[in-house]
Amino acid sequence: MQVLLLDIWGMLSSLAVALAIYYFGGEQAGQYLALMLVFLVSATAVTMMGKGKKEELGIYEYGRSWQNVLANGIVPVVSLAAGAPYAYFGAVAAVISDKFSSEIGALGPAPLFLGDLKPAKKGTSGAVTLLGLAAGFAGAAMLSVSAYTLFPGMGVWYAILLPFAGLAGTLADSAAGVFETRGIGNKATSNLAGALAGALLGQLLFTLA
Repeated sequence: MQVLLLDIWGMLSSLAVALAIYYFGGEQAGQYLALMLVFLVSATAVTMMGKGKKEELGIYEYGRSWQNVLANGIVPVVSLAAGAPYAYFGAVAAVISDKFSSEIGALGPAPLFLGDLKPAKKGTSGAVTLLGLAAGFAGAAMLSVSAYTLFPGMGVWYAILLPFAGLAGTLADSAAGVFETRGIGNKATSNLAGALAGALLGQLLFTLA
């Protein structure tokens, strides 16, 4: 079943995350949900990008599970529950940045593994490419523009800095991926690490912007 590239449990988990965002989002619940929708739609688009090539390489992902959904969604939900909307923005920027980085980066040259800075097989956890990092920054920038549009109270300087929180989340995800290849953690824990890094930096940037 490939509706938004989620299996049935992934779809149910997405609904639970959406309800939690609506509950904790207060008067701006609609805007928070709209921002998450930007992530879901764009993530589906970049996943489908170069589908044939990804299938040949054995790295095309579909039918993603509830673990994937919660790894990407739990930090934004907790951020809103804690009354930290700027952590929410940072977390969503991180997960969209990571998605753009991995999906678009897979279409470029061979990546470098962060553990030893040597070329690695495409799809290897803990590996990055310049194309992927650039794509990740672009994805976070798109999210930032969307957030700035949806939330008129957001300062322009924060919107300018937010993509860097997204990129930091991508790098944290990749760093966690190095441990993943050594049997410590899995894809979900790496995604969680990235979202958490994005949330922390997103909140920190708010104090600086």
